[in-house]
Amino acid sequence: MAAEGIILPAESALLEKHIARRAKDGIKLNINLLGEAVLGENEASQRLQAIMELVARPHINYVSVKISSIVSQLITIDHAGSVERAAERLRLLYAQAIAHNVFVNLDMEEFRDLAITVDVFKKVLSEPEFENLEAGIVLQAYLPDSHIAFSDLVEWSITRHQKTGARIKIRLVKGANLAMEKAEAELHGWVAAPYATKADVDASYTRLIDCALRAQNSAAVRIGIASHNLFHLAWAIEVAKMRGVENQLDIEMLEGMANAESLAISSHTPRVLLYTPVTQYDNFPTAVAYLVRRLDENTSTDNYLRASFDIAQDKVGFSEQRARFLASIRDRHTISTKSRRHNLLLEDAEQEYSQGIFINTSDSDATNPLFIQKLQSELKSIYSDDTLTIPLVIDGDEVLVEDFEIGVTPNEQGSQWYRYSIATSELVDKAFDSARLAITNWSSLGAHGRGEILAKAAHLMDSNRARIIATMSRDAGKTYSEADPEVSEGIDFARFYALSSREKEQGSTPVGVVVIVPPWNFPFAIPLGGVCAALAAGNTVILKSAPETVATAWLMAQNLWSAGVPKDVLQFVSTRDDEVGKYLVSHSQVDALILTGAFETAELFTSWRSDLNLLAETSGKNAILISASADIDNAVKDLVQSAFGHAGQKCSAASLAIVETGVYRNPAFIHQLKDAVQTLTTASSQLTSTAVGPVIHPPTGALLRALTGLEEGESWLVAPQALDATGYLWSPGVKIGVRPGSWSHMNEWFGPVLGIIEAPDFDTAIEIQNACDFGLTAGIQSLDVVECEQWIDQVQAGNLYVNRGTTGAVVNRQPFGGWKRSSVGATSKAGGSNYLNNLRSWEAMDDLSPTQSSSADWWQSTGSQAIDRSGLRVERNYQRYRPYLKPVVVCIDSTVDKSVIEYIEWVSNLVGTKVEFNRSNAPIGDCSKVRWLRDGAAPIAELLTRGISVDVRPIAARGDVETPRWLLEQSVSITNHRYGNVGAGPQPEL
Repeated sequence: MAAEGIILPAESALLEKHIARRAKDGIKLNINLLGEAVLGENEASQRLQAIMELVARPHINYVSVKISSIVSQLITIDHAGSVERAAERLRLLYAQAIAHNVFVNLDMEEFRDLAITVDVFKKVLSEPEFENLEAGIVLQAYLPDSHIAFSDLVEWSITRHQKTGARIKIRLVKGANLAMEKAEAELHGWVAAPYATKADVDASYTRLIDCALRAQNSAAVRIGIASHNLFHLAWAIEVAKMRGVENQLDIEMLEGMANAESLAISSHTPRVLLYTPVTQYDNFPTAVAYLVRRLDENTSTDNYLRASFDIAQDKVGFSEQRARFLASIRDRHTISTKSRRHNLLLEDAEQEYSQGIFINTSDSDATNPLFIQKLQSELKSIYSDDTLTIPLVIDGDEVLVEDFEIGVTPNEQGSQWYRYSIATSELVDKAFDSARLAITNWSSLGAHGRGEILAKAAHLMDSNRARIIATMSRDAGKTYSEADPEVSEGIDFARFYALSSREKEQGSTPVGVVVIVPPWNFPFAIPLGGVCAALAAGNTVILKSAPETVATAWLMAQNLWSAGVPKDVLQFVSTRDDEVGKYLVSHSQVDALILTGAFETAELFTSWRSDLNLLAETSGKNAILISASADIDNAVKDLVQSAFGHAGQKCSAASLAIVETGVYRNPAFIHQLKDAVQTLTTASSQLTSTAVGPVIHPPTGALLRALTGLEEGESWLVAPQALDATGYLWSPGVKIGVRPGSWSHMNEWFGPVLGIIEAPDFDTAIEIQNACDFGLTAGIQSLDVVECEQWIDQVQAGNLYVNRGTTGAVVNRQPFGGWKRSSVGATSKAGGSNYLNNLRSWEAMDDLSPTQSSSADWWQSTGSQAIDRSGLRVERNYQRYRPYLKPVVVCIDSTVDKSVIEYIEWVSNLVGTKVEFNRSNAPIGDCSKVRWLRDGAAPIAELLTRGISVDVRPIAARGDVETPRWLLEQSVSITNHRYGNVGAGPQPEL
């Protein structure tokens, strides 16, 4: 489809000529200025100035503008703040409109902006300066929520008209953002806000027309009927005539889409308006999204526009369109006007669980006023409570001791919030003795019995979502947008592991007592994931919460106890990072320890106890590669979100961007990145307007160096600033000129700093990305399918993300865990099918043949495949296995049976991982992993200093358990839409 005539040049002389030509035919134009994606305040201000320049042109008398194009910080949950920020801009535009006698219409696109747009429209037009101004607003018929908004606007406008005599105009459209609404809803587990069928949209549209064109409304409200469907347009004209309100009605169409029809209609009605997108010649690429929507309208099978091209000659097509129109007239009386998003459930995760099926739970919805009221109430409650005292829970009892530590809140500059009890070594011993005794009864419940308790916990946590979010806000400085998906992740862990455990009991027993040592950056989901995995596998648990976020861990544990987990099965033991903490971690009764933390912490733990069964997700130095074929706007949006979500403190955060020269030296990239970062609001996470919350501690070490220093060749594109005296609040920083191999390239810093490396070409960019010792997450931004396939094949990380952010892994959709120094011990991806295997003790192989047979079956069905278990249309999520990057060294001696050696040689050939046998005490060379099968203690701590993990488990009899141990797991997540259009964009094959 050619763009000529559909999008017009914004240059003054050219546009003036077109407006004059249309005026001769009695047609007016509604001008809409297209432009770059608004990622920051600078771009929003420039767009506002450009629109105001249009308004000042003498030949323009009507413009349309989306609030989101002139305000960069529309935050759904911050409704009042967003309305006020929008009002500041709208006042300027309305004042210009008054000065030049131009009509301003507020466009509508995203459902999330509906309430904000309606409220700012009413707010500003109710102010004395603008109470006589006539202005317009769009409502979209494909949203059932528009009916309530329509009634609200009409009632308000009648009151305003009675006071001032001024009218408003409501432009009724069917809606043009359906694809993106569906995409967003699918990713969050929501029901899409628009009606489910085109027939329902048509019925909604005729209902709105019917309600609008009435004498009691006509003095206060003009109506624009915006459609190309001649049936609906003709019906609206006839209804207006029949009711004597022809002067209330405008007919509106799209410029360039139906020229003959618009000319014909203009001869029957005095007011025809053409919605006319314009753009500067240099900015034409920014019009792509608009063109995609127009193309969608022309090709959609049930769209009138597609049929209109030959409807005059096609009797069958005419009859079909006539029947659809008549159905819409009939159904307008019965079409539901209840919000689909707020009243329907896409899928019931709880119900599906009862059928043995796992689906991800839905995130909360910031457009739902009932949830927001509940959240505001919980925030008020949490932030006003300074009396919280947290005990230990040992041997089934709550224990308050004289030795306390203070829990501080980073939102309040490190001030005290609560106190928590500190265990002694004697209490630690008591906890382990109790845990050991409780294993038998807990394990005897079986996978189904334990799973029902975890499922009940999931239900409780979903019910308590608002309180959990509020607790994380005060305890960890998490914003709503970061805390809410974390609650969903935790709930998913509970249900997923409960179901997964049903397949794990045959041929295995629980490992025993599992200690959980979680981080503070995911204070709810990560400890809950570890606890639920261990419990589902039949183990008992001692939870040593992160000292920074004890309150969140305490609330999490309370939900589990309330669901029926006994207090001797899950014990809550807080310590300092001192000798008692060391005693707990290295205790002789620890059968497994789940750690999420720094690689250095894993080294420390193994130095304390050399035979510790440590299962650890460790550090990540994560980068996004931005190729010369990237969509710059999307790349910047995803990069900023990945780098600065939770103040850059996620283990998956992108602290590096590796940018090909063509983009790195493109002023548009630098402008958009700088603008987006400088616009981020840094403040307390208690404030709903906050984009970047506090850091958990005043910076020291690597983070302080990253925030305050520059390495050779580096300079600040955006310099970070300390915003409070205590050091908890730092505005985000971006350093350019980072050199490959430098400190900034190789070191993790865990805070709001992004480094940018220029790469001369794509191959070099991949080399730079792979150069780090870590391999947790990696991203690419490219619209070139060949580049995407090469990158997926070559990049060395556990979680790969194509044309999306690198954070926000979802249970079972993108199981999470890294390669190289990002993973320590005999562990597997969290939220994946193998994770519970590490928390069971498996029967050793004693017969080669059945183990080979079951290994071959698993390889055929799973190991050799890239499997998408997510079932999403807008995102492809593959789980696959890759050979180790270096050989696996197998240490054996004369005690190892020949059948074991034969199996290892066979499985190595099957899966492609190279194996080297070490039959003596010869030094172990460079390798990915050591499998220690010989007698004697393995040098675990010594090898870990070289980044090499050791697996001391015997060969398991079950092939589906054993074979994955010889492979790396990898999750690959690929955005599968452009502007919501499924299948658009690159389609890389794995």
